[in-house]
Amino acid sequence: MEKLKQFLRGIPKSFELFWGTLKNAKKDFWNSIYVLFWVSLALSFLFYFVEHVAQPDEYRNWWQAFVWTITRYIGDPGRFAGNGPITFTGRCIDMVIAILQILIFAVLTGYVADSYRDAKRQNHLQECREKIRKSFKRVRNTDTKYRVVPRNISVASLSVKNNLTENDIIETVAKYKEFRLRNLGDAQPRSEHPLDRLAVELMPFNEKTVDGFSIEKTSYGIKINRHSNVTIVAPTADRENSIGPFAYYLAQFGGFNLVSRLLVNDSHDRISYLTIEDKHIEPALDDYINDIKGLSTSDKNWNIIVSATKKAPTAQIHFAHTDKDGKARTTINEAILQQLYANLSSTLKSQHNIDSDMDNSDFLPIGKNNIAVETGAGNTNNAFIMRLSYSFITWTDRWTDIIVDMSETIRDCIESPERQQLLKIGTETRKETEKLWKKKGVGFGDGNIEMKTPTGSK
Repeated sequence: MEKLKQFLRGIPKSFELFWGTLKNAKKDFWNSIYVLFWVSLALSFLFYFVEHVAQPDEYRNWWQAFVWTITRYIGDPGRFAGNGPITFTGRCIDMVIAILQILIFAVLTGYVADSYRDAKRQNHLQECREKIRKSFKRVRNTDTKYRVVPRNISVASLSVKNNLTENDIIETVAKYKEFRLRNLGDAQPRSEHPLDRLAVELMPFNEKTVDGFSIEKTSYGIKINRHSNVTIVAPTADRENSIGPFAYYLAQFGGFNLVSRLLVNDSHDRISYLTIEDKHIEPALDDYINDIKGLSTSDKNWNIIVSATKKAPTAQIHFAHTDKDGKARTTINEAILQQLYANLSSTLKSQHNIDSDMDNSDFLPIGKNNIAVETGAGNTNNAFIMRLSYSFITWTDRWTDIIVDMSETIRDCIESPERQQLLKIGTETRKETEKLWKKKGVGFGDGNIEMKTPTGSK
C-alpha cells in the first residue's frame, strides 16, 4: 500500500518533468521543422521536374510532388503519394527522404532525451541550492551572543554534510547568484606557501535585514539605507574573501548604511569600483557612484571604504585619507577622524591585540580617481579607507567580537547625536534590536533568498 501511495504521489511530478522536457526541447524542435521544410521544398521541386516527364498523369503539378515528399516521411498512410518514382533520379530522391525519415526521429528523440536530462539536472541543482542555503544557518557567537552567517563554508564540508559532489556544488554556485566561489588560498601571502582551498560564500540577497531594513537589489549588488550619517562602502566585495560579510555586519551592528558591490557584468574585463578610471564605462558603476553620493550629502556624512590586503607590513588595519604629499584629501572634519583613529586603534589593540596605522607609505596614497574623492569626499562629505588584513577578517574565530567593538567605536565618534541616542546600548530600542540579532535563521536576514541579476540602470 505504501509503495502504491508513493507511486501515485510521483505521477504529478512525472508529468511536470515531462512537460518541462517538452518546453525545453521546443526551440530545437521548431528549428528542426524549419530546416526540414526547406529541404523538403527543394526535393519536391527536383522530384517534380524529373517525374513529371516520366509520369505526366501521375504528377501533373508541383503540388502533387510536394504531397508525395511530405507523406513519404510518415509512410503515406492515406495513400496520397501515388505510385512513387520510376526514374533513377526520383528513386535517389526517395532514398534521401528515407534517410531523412530516420534522422528526423533520431534527432527529435535526441532533443527530447537531452531536454529530459537537462530538466533532471536543473531539478537536481535546485535541490543542491536548497541544501547549500540551509548550511548557512546563523551561528551564535559565544562572546557577543549574536548570531551571524558563517563567512564561508569549504566545498569539502558542504560535500560531506549534504552528500553532494564537488561538481554539484560548483555548478550550483555558478548558476545561482546568491553564492560566490572563493579560494581561501588567495587570503594568504605567497611567503606562507598557501594551498588552494575552495569555499562557498553566501551573498546577502534576502529581502530584508534582521533588523527590518530593506536590502535593495541594484545593478552592482546591494544597498541598505538605515538613514545613518555613516555609510560602509565595499567596492571589492565581489572578489575579495570575507569583505562582503565583514562590511555587512559592520553596517548592521553599527546601524550604518551599506553600499556593497557583489555583481560583475564581465568577469574577464573587470572594472575597478575602488579606483574610478571612467565613471560612465558601465551603467552599474554610475548607479554605484550615485547611490553613495545620495547617502552622503553633507559635511556630517562619513563614507568608510573597506577593502582587504595581504600586505599588512606593520599593522593589520591601515587607515588612508591623504594624497601623495601627505595632505588630508578626503576629510572636512580632520579632527574627528584623528579622534576616531585614536579611539579605534586603542580599542583594537587593548581588546584584540590588533595593530593599526594611518597613511603608511607602503600603500598607495589617495589619488584623484579614488571612489572617496569621486563621491565628494573632502568637499561635500568625509571619507577614509580601511584596508583590512585577511589575518582577522578571514582567519580569526573572533571576527564578530572585533566587528562589534569597531562598530560601537565608529558610532560613538562620527554618528549623529540623534542616531547615537537611538542606538545607545541600554535603551529599549537597542535591546529590541539586539534580540533580533540573536534570532535563529538562515542567511543574512529574514525572508526568502531570491536574486534576479539586474541589467543596466535601475
